[in-house]
Amino acid sequence: MPVKTPFKYSECFTNKTLARIPEKLKIKGTNDPNVLLLIRLLSGSLKVEHVSTSKTFHQKENFFSADFEGYAQNWYKRFPELIAENYSAEQFAEYLDSTKLNNRSFYKNILSEISYFFLYQSKGINSSAFVFLYRALEHVSYAFPLIYAAKTDDFSKTFSFLKDLMNGDKSAGELGFFKSFLKTVYKGDPIYESSVDFPMLLATENEQKEIFNLLKDLCKGDMIADATDNPRVLAIRYTEVGSFIITIRNRFFHYMNGGSKNIESSNISDVDILFSLINKKCLYWFSTVLLAVVTHNALEFESIKARIS
Repeated sequence: MPVKTPFKYSECFTNKTLARIPEKLKIKGTNDPNVLLLIRLLSGSLKVEHVSTSKTFHQKENFFSADFEGYAQNWYKRFPELIAENYSAEQFAEYLDSTKLNNRSFYKNILSEISYFFLYQSKGINSSAFVFLYRALEHVSYAFPLIYAAKTDDFSKTFSFLKDLMNGDKSAGELGFFKSFLKTVYKGDPIYESSVDFPMLLATENEQKEIFNLLKDLCKGDMIADATDNPRVLAIRYTEVGSFIITIRNRFFHYMNGGSKNIESSNISDVDILFSLINKKCLYWFSTVLLAVVTHNALEFESIKARIS
């Protein structure tokens, strides 16, 4: 018997809005492209049911935006604008329909990890949610660079891109390959020099200082960005957020032995409060990387289509 998926997904838009959306961007509940479900989920426009517990929630926050502001019923207009100026929902629907069979298993796994992230976030179990975010990062660390490189008919450009990645920090393994990917993709883009900011949204200044110092002490090298405001905001350089996520995983869940500083649970009043401060902004970063891959591939699709016509 086929294994049932742990989640079901359904529409959240009104009938009036659905009448304006291309058919290929609507959620039917069966055979929906996994990449479409993932994008709808991350952009705050999807209802989700965890099958075994019947837990249902509407994911309304938009993780393609640093302030998480959703698009509500204007998703079909607002999201395509992230791909390119004057890019339409109809173009996005055509791209998804033409590529829906590509990397299905890969996107299915990412969709499941992110769905579990939201499930545990909705329950306030933020430490468990972080585990699934980390798992999603592990899934994409090699796959995203290769998917990005594959969507072009210019083989010399693909070779040059992969050569740049291979010249990265080989000693860092999988993470080094992914960091090289980020640096190559965002070369010349203002986002390369930007940061992801983690506000210490806690009741007292003493609590802010405790968590701020705990997280700051984990940061190595040039992780910390100039936008850091001690003890209110810890800013991590955009290209270092992946390293930040992995460091937290190692120092809390893996509990590395040796000279490195671990996160001691005895020093934290509530571990879920700690992870509530970092989870959403880490997922925002993850979503922007996904968007970069989708954008590149969607525009390559338009370029190839234009040359054929």
